[in-house]
Amino acid sequence: MSSSENHHDQLVEDYIARIHQALRDLPPARLDPIIEDIREHIRTARAAMAPENEAQIRQLLDDLGDPDAIRAEAGLPPTPQHGWTDRLAPWLILFGGFVLIVGWLAGIALLWNSSVWKTRDKVLATLIWPGGLAAALYAAGLGMTLSVSVQPSACSGGPGIATHCTSQPGPPGAFHVIAAILLVVILIAAPIVVNVRLIRIYHRSVA
Repeated sequence: MSSSENHHDQLVEDYIARIHQALRDLPPARLDPIIEDIREHIRTARAAMAPENEAQIRQLLDDLGDPDAIRAEAGLPPTPQHGWTDRLAPWLILFGGFVLIVGWLAGIALLWNSSVWKTRDKVLATLIWPGGLAAALYAAGLGMTLSVSVQPSACSGGPGIATHCTSQPGPPGAFHVIAAILLVVILIAAPIVVNVRLIRIYHRSVA
């Protein structure tokens, strides 16, 4: 296959990707036949070109129609336009808790008012964790503090003498240290993973 044919194939795949993105709200049962029909039309048209050139490929794709027009023909509303608030929301959710929690609340408000993310993503971002990374770091620090504050009991007494137990400071056990480390990892990693998911969804929506 020549480099020009590779370039033509890439033009077609870019167009198909734009169609797929424009029709992403359709269920697969409706979306897949539309994409296959478009591919078949392109294959048939290209087979009739002898030889094909870039101008012909571009004209063929233009004749098929703009992705937004095809979206309208499928009965879907216009693709929502995303603003800077959609870009900002995930970062406020992750780091806004460091600003007296107000930043996190603002990020959550922007998230729920946006059409970029589905309800399940909004619920996920709201619950993991309230307060974002700031709350996660606070909880992680608290967990580490509690784990190293374990105080084993020391008991004294003997035959005929009442046993008396007191708590004495001492090093934490291995179990408590491991549990605390796992807690810290989960608390810090969870909001970061959710933030990455939100950002990836945003970039897919504007691609």
